[in-house]
Amino acid sequence: MQNHSDEPIINRRQSLFITGSSIISAATTFLVTWLAARSLSPEEGKEFLVFWSLTSLVFATLLGVQQESARLIGATGMPKKGTQDSNTDNLNTQNTYRPIQVAALVGLTCTLIFVALTPIWIGSVLPQDDLRSILIIATATTFYACHVYCIGATAGMRAWTEYALLISTGGVLCLALSALSSITGAGLFAFQLSFAVTAFLWLWFVTFSPTVRETTKLRIEGSRRVAYAGMMIAVGTAVAIAAMSVGFPVFLEATNTEGGSPENIALLAAIILGISITRAPIMLPLQAFQGVAISYFLSRSQKPFSALAKPALALIGLGAVGAVAAFLVGPWIFDLIYSNYAGQLSGSFLAGLTFAAALLAVTTLSGTAALAMGLHKVYLAGWVLAVTSAFLCLLLPLGLESKTILALTVAPLFGFAVHLGGMEIQTRSDHARAIDST
Repeated sequence: MQNHSDEPIINRRQSLFITGSSIISAATTFLVTWLAARSLSPEEGKEFLVFWSLTSLVFATLLGVQQESARLIGATGMPKKGTQDSNTDNLNTQNTYRPIQVAALVGLTCTLIFVALTPIWIGSVLPQDDLRSILIIATATTFYACHVYCIGATAGMRAWTEYALLISTGGVLCLALSALSSITGAGLFAFQLSFAVTAFLWLWFVTFSPTVRETTKLRIEGSRRVAYAGMMIAVGTAVAIAAMSVGFPVFLEATNTEGGSPENIALLAAIILGISITRAPIMLPLQAFQGVAISYFLSRSQKPFSALAKPALALIGLGAVGAVAAFLVGPWIFDLIYSNYAGQLSGSFLAGLTFAAALLAVTTLSGTAALAMGLHKVYLAGWVLAVTSAFLCLLLPLGLESKTILALTVAPLFGFAVHLGGMEIQTRSDHARAIDST
């Protein structure tokens, strides 16, 4: 792997551009849910939010393709943006593969797995006989794998402008189509299509952006089969991450035992909205910088704790300040924005959701740091334990709000502890080996 520790990973202008893109993503997420809440009935609104969460869960599993693509292309000496392609021109094509083809195959595999699980989705998550949602998600999944490949590949090439555009324009397109759906009164189906169509946006970039088009032509020396296995392992880890991040409302719906009364439906929809709007200001910017974070931790893998400490403490501080603000003005803002669900959520509940979002962000960072050290099993174990503990909390005989806060607070702490423990063991092992070799 090439060492780029002496090179700046990203400059100030590029960092501000990515920050702006993440703000746009957060704003469009909020505005789309606001439009859906105002345009759809409470029952349709809940169905859309569950569809949104399930689609986001499937899409988020494919973020493993993005991370693996960024690591793979960055580690194999692919040319950075603005340099001549001196590597791929001279490769023996018999011993190379196109990573985008591997990404598409991973996407197709995930599509088949999702369709095979239809009996689980129908009834427990989606309404009975809602095969339309299954068809929409299945159609978009393979294409979305190519979209996140392009994001990862541009990160590996440190083409941060194209990277920022790829992560932000999907939200803008979704918002525009959702606004059109709201104005025309097109209903639930149109809102669903507005979200799913973003999976095809990468085709526009391939057509009009030379840099993104170049990522689809890259060839990497090695085995396509090995690359496929590596991406599938990354996807497996992303499943656990997605379950704790975007997929949590799906599990909340599946474990809801308080009946289908109008009051309970309204409360569940309000909780899902509360989770979404308290996470978006923290998690969307962090997700936007994942490509940068991977490069950052890779360049500082010898000092992982010092590299992790500053951003982790900043996130905890941000979460604490946000929790106080949510307690004081959260209910008023929530009721103003989502008037259909006014009075459903208290200040203490919104404060708990806000701080829990910060804890989830810290666990996301610690996992990235562990991955940069090559601790794939530790990375996976931390997230699996987090998901398992969250699901067990949701099965407790508590009220919907109480078990939601408990699950979202306890689970990230378990995952963070596993990541830190694995990193500590690896650091001591590396130190011992260094002493023995001297």
